[in-house]
Amino acid sequence: MRDTRALYTPTFWLACAIHFTGGMSFGMFLLFPLFIDSLGGDEIRIGLVLGTGIAASVVLRPTVGALLDRLGRRQVLLWSGAINAATLPLFLLVGSTGRTLFLLSAVHFIVGGALFAAYFTYAADLVPPARRIEGIAIFGVAGMATNGLGPTLGEMLIARGGYPVFFLVAAGFASVSFGLTALIPRTPTRARERYVDAVGVSASVWRDMFRTALHGGVGRILVATALFGAGVGAAFYFIAPFTRDLGVAHASPFFAAYASTTIALRIFGRRLPDRLGPGRITVPAFGVFALGLAALCLLPLRGVLVLAGIACGAGHGSLFPVLNALAVGRTPAHLQGTVVSLYTAALDLGETVGMPIGGAIAWAAGYRVMFACMALASLGGLLLMATDRPAQHAG
Repeated sequence: MRDTRALYTPTFWLACAIHFTGGMSFGMFLLFPLFIDSLGGDEIRIGLVLGTGIAASVVLRPTVGALLDRLGRRQVLLWSGAINAATLPLFLLVGSTGRTLFLLSAVHFIVGGALFAAYFTYAADLVPPARRIEGIAIFGVAGMATNGLGPTLGEMLIARGGYPVFFLVAAGFASVSFGLTALIPRTPTRARERYVDAVGVSASVWRDMFRTALHGGVGRILVATALFGAGVGAAFYFIAPFTRDLGVAHASPFFAAYASTTIALRIFGRRLPDRLGPGRITVPAFGVFALGLAALCLLPLRGVLVLAGIACGAGHGSLFPVLNALAVGRTPAHLQGTVVSLYTAALDLGETVGMPIGGAIAWAAGYRVMFACMALASLGGLLLMATDRPAQHAG
């Protein structure tokens, strides 16, 4: 039977607004390596701080998935949003690259991972299955826009008011997102679903996680997603210190080109993956993304920063919704929260492994070699999806 549910409802646009305002606090955080640098941290320290924080997020992601399925999307969004707004100003108390920085960074990334999973799980609930890729792509525009606007605003705030203004504005966006989340309609939950036994969750989380990862080739998609995540982490977090080392005043043109391309692709090509089939999109998208990372090796050649942003944005704009839709489409409905959490965890796992390795490579051999290595990792994702038989026959 044809699904006749509307996609662009008031609740969908409310979810987009929550995603955008919350995402601005994380989009601004793409300049966090500059804060670590201001505290005296080098490339290795940047990689360790980011890698440790993302690793903590990945470890707890299966539990987040269980809570999404058992407590509900609204509760996870509310609690995570409140913690996000409360912890951002605490970075102003950090004066070195010691334990406090690692602890606060870990909390920030754990909360960010929970929100990331909750945003897209809630969006998946609202989107008709027949228009899943289109819906996730448009919903993702709200978050991708922040990857262009956040660093641009952040550079302006740091230049004019320093890091105190930077972190307080980020906390302001997080607070607005929390307020909007409170407007989400409540859904009835059976009493037994309200009660979450910690032991029961712990036992079943890992069972559901492995069951989901092994179902219908989901594992291959998760590995490809992790390789994609390593490239995303390098592009997002190392471009700012790289441009500063080269004497380039601003990294924001890269982020602006990246986000603008992704948004344009998702708006004007939002129905293309559903028509062609997601399996036909992943291989060229991985290729374009790898090309963008490789192009960064040519900096500071004029125009490369923007061109690399366009290529990376085009690859990201296609890969994120398509890989997400492939994973969700191969998973039973009752494990949807788990698979979305696994998908976002795989993306973050790539960053977890990629950040310390990328930082070490940059420290030992320079940023150009590091970006070249990340481009090769993306080609590994291309190979995985090129040999994925279910993906080739999808759609």
